[in-house]
Order: sequence, then C-alpha cells, then structure tokens
Amino acid sequence: IVRSLTIAVILGAVLLSPKALLAQPQPQSPPGPVVPPRVGVTGAAPAAITIQDAIQMALEHNTDVAIARLAREAAEQDIRAAEGVYDVRLLPTFSYQRTVSPSTSELSGGAAGRLQERRLFGGVGVDALSPWGGGQLTVDFSGTRLESSNQFLRLNPQFPSAFGVSFTQPLLRGFRINPARRQILLTRRAADLTAAQVSTVLMEQLSLVEQAYWDVVFATRFLEVQVTALGQAQGQVASNERQAQQGTLAPIDVVEAETQAATFRQSVATAQQALAQAENRLKRLVLANRNAALWSQALVPTEPSDRDLPSITVEEALKLALAQRPELRESQVALEQNAIEQRFLADEARPRVDLVGTYTLSGLAGTALSGSGSQLRSSIDPAVLARLNALSALAGFDPVTLTPGSPATLPGFLSGGLGESMSSIWARRFPTALAQVQVDLPIRNRTARANVARGLIARRELERRRDQTEQTVEADVRNALQAVESSRSRLDAASSARRNAQEQYESERRRFESGLSTVFLVLQRQTALVTAQGQEVRARTELNQAVALFDRATGGTLARYGVVLAD
Repeated sequence: IVRSLTIAVILGAVLLSPKALLAQPQPQSPPGPVVPPRVGVTGAAPAAITIQDAIQMALEHNTDVAIARLAREAAEQDIRAAEGVYDVRLLPTFSYQRTVSPSTSELSGGAAGRLQERRLFGGVGVDALSPWGGGQLTVDFSGTRLESSNQFLRLNPQFPSAFGVSFTQPLLRGFRINPARRQILLTRRAADLTAAQVSTVLMEQLSLVEQAYWDVVFATRFLEVQVTALGQAQGQVASNERQAQQGTLAPIDVVEAETQAATFRQSVATAQQALAQAENRLKRLVLANRNAALWSQALVPTEPSDRDLPSITVEEALKLALAQRPELRESQVALEQNAIEQRFLADEARPRVDLVGTYTLSGLAGTALSGSGSQLRSSIDPAVLARLNALSALAGFDPVTLTPGSPATLPGFLSGGLGESMSSIWARRFPTALAQVQVDLPIRNRTARANVARGLIARRELERRRDQTEQTVEADVRNALQAVESSRSRLDAASSARRNAQEQYESERRRFESGLSTVFLVLQRQTALVTAQGQEVRARTELNQAVALFDRATGGTLARYGVVLAD
C-alpha cells in the first residue's frame, strides 16, 4: 500500500509540474496577428523592386532630374542663339515717294512755282560679322526710278543704281575679342556650368533614392520584427490563459501577457506608419506624377545583399572627390567665365583703331529729252543779259552772246532703262574707292581700367570660394569615411547584442517551462530581444546608407550606376 501511494504521489507531481504541462499535447496555435492594410494601398499584388530598378525609374521619371535636363537643353539653345550673331542678314528695302516742292528760283527747274518728283526705290543689303578678327562686311545694292518735272533734266525718267561693298576691320580693340565673341564664350561656359549642375542634381537625387530605398528596407524588416513579436506575445497570452485555467499560473500573469501584446500592437501600428511614409518618400522620387499606378501598390524591396564596404584611404578618397565632385567643376567654370570677362575688359581698355575700306559702283540711264539743253538759254530775261554785258564791259570782258543751238549728245550707255543703268555697274564705269583709318583714343580711360580691376577682385573672390568648396569636400569625405566605419562597428555590436538577447530569451523560456522563472522575466527578455532585433535592422540600414553617402562624397554615385552625361 505504501509503495502504491508513493508511486501515485510521484506520478501526480510529475503530471502537475509546469514542464509536464508544457510537454502535454497543446491545442492548435491561434493564427498569426492580423495587420490592417495601409492607407491608399489596394489589393493589387505588391511590386518587387531592387535598388537598380529604383535608380532607373528615377532617371526616367524624377521631376528634379527632368527639370535639370530641360535646363541643359535650354543652355544648348542659348549657345545656338549666341552663335546666331554670325548669321548673314538680308535687308531688303522697297519704297515709293511722291514729292511736290515750291519753286521760287529759275534755277530750280520747276514750272508754275512747283517741282514734282515721283521716286520708286528698291534695294537689298547684306550684313555679316566675321568670326575671325571681329570684322564686319556690308554689301548694298539699290535701283531707283525717278520722274521729275524739273525742266533742266536731260533724262526723265531716269534710273540711278548703285552697288557698294564696305569692310571694317578692327586693328586693336575688338580684334582679339569683341562683344559677340565674348557672349558666345560665356554662353558655352554657362552650358558647361549647367552640365555640372545637372550632375549635381543627378547625384543628389540618386543618393536620395538610395537613402529612401534603404529606409523602405528597414521599415519593412522592422515591421516584420514587430509582427513576429506580436505573434509571440499573442501566443504567450493564449498559453498563460490555458495555464491560469488549469491553476498553474495566477490571473495576473495573463494580464501581464495581454499588456505585452497591447504594447506590441502599438509598435506594429507605428512601424506600419513608418513603412507607409518610407514607401511614399521613395515613390515621390521615382514616379513621374500622381497618376502612376505604383502609388496604390505596396513595395517589396528585393536587394540581394548589403553594400560592399569601401576599402580606401582618406588620401585616395580625397583624390577621387577632387576629380569627380561636380561642385568643383562649377567653381572651375566660374573661374573660366571670369577669365573671359577679364580678357574682354582688358581689350576694352585698348584704343580703337579700325581700318575701313569701301568700294562703290554707280550706274545711270534714262529717257533723253529733246531741247532740254536750250531751255536755260531761252529762259534768261533780256534785261538781265543787258545788265550782265554792261558789267562785263566795265570789267574788260567780252559781251555774252546767246545763240540758239542743239543740245549736247548724251552717251549711248545713258540711254535706256534700269537694265542699262545696271550694265554700267557691271562695266565699272563709275567706281569710287575709299580707304580710311578711324581712331578712338580715350584719355585716361578710367572706366575701362576700373572694370579690369573689378574683374581681378572678382577672380580672387572666386578663388576663395573654390578653396571653401574644397574644404567642404574634405570634410564630407572624412565624415563619410568615419560614418562607414562607425556604422560597421554599430552593426557588429548590434548583431552581437541581438544574438545575446536571443539566447537570453530562449534560456528564460526554458527556465519558465521548468518552473524556475516567471512570466514577467520571460516578457522582459522578449522585449529586450525585439529591441535588439530592431537595433540590428537599423544598424544594417545605416551602414548601407553610409556607403551610399560615401559614394556621394567622392562623386562616384553616377559611375556606380553607369550614368554618363552626353556631351
């Protein structure tokens, strides 16, 4: 009997111990926690995305990148507009003029006190600047049909025509550089500046995309950690409820587990909000507009592995940064623009000496009038003629005698229309040549000298700004390298802390299952484990982001993703 009672007591103690209770068949575990859908994310299948996909989408759709490209296209058109100063210009002119003038003199040729003229004019000019030496070429051709009531004209109507060529060549000021060439050079440098600015925008946007992508990676993994912790907490609540019903745990242990589950539900909600914000930030960087379908899809980052850590010294990193950073290229372009300005201002301080050569050809033809040569003789008053002869006699001159006669015969090339007039031009019957030197010698020229001095001051300012930019690059590179090293150390420590927290949690659960621990300690270890897991995920994300910022600091972001700006 004693033996039977002893066996029964031992068997009852074994069956009623916590370890035995946990070893007994357990009911089916409840389903995992239900996470409500995020706002704006529909039931469409999630979109898998790699970091290379995000970069490609940003290059194609990012608004800042698109604006930068438009700015570069505008700069190219500015170059075309500046070079248009060398385009040849045609200047046609056509006019008709009718004039009626009062005639108060016998010599004016007007009849009845008035002189009438009708003039039909047509001409064309060609104006061009030379891109070499600053010369200017002007070519003019004109033809006119003139009808007049002047009684003394021997050709009416008449057709005067003219052809002229003029070339002005600067010898001092304007020979090496002039306003047109200065504007072209500045516009080309401005295009180089725009290209450097495009590189800056691309690097900044791609760096932001990479940062945002890793934020999505972190938010996704952190939400998974919180959901897993919530599932474990809910399982703990169910286990504690069963044990409380069996009398092995106090009701307060159920309350503690429910409190833990409620805390993790809050963490899940916070993590879900952070994931939504991270996704929306990435979508804003890679989508073209608000109508893109990807706005309604969840993003699933599928980056295969973490970024490779840079193995480079500070000196090597600085050498790369000084060669690749677009900000330094911007400073260099600004110095080149200043050099162009100094060159132009120094030229403006020189005297102006221009050599001008002009060659013109004239032509004339018309309809000859009969009797026009004797009109002057017949129109002289006899009293005037008598007075003239009296004065001639007092002076010892022979008297003037007017005898009727025929007018002088005009040459044949003056008879005809506009064609005959132009033939005189081609035959070079009436040439005129002119060569002259024009000099502009300002005394003291204080304005030009002050402008030159102002340009030198501006250059010294730009050099100081370049030094400032180089120091900024120096600090960026050093900070980026330190951030990589510190992030690597934090990740190592966080990984170690997570492993230790995992072992402590599992050990505490085993102790609890053996009846050597309490629910409070198990929940405390679980909280520490979730915290360590989140810190490890954060440290891993920060390390990847630090490597991305290192690429930005050394100017290697574009090269990493194979982005090359076309010339």
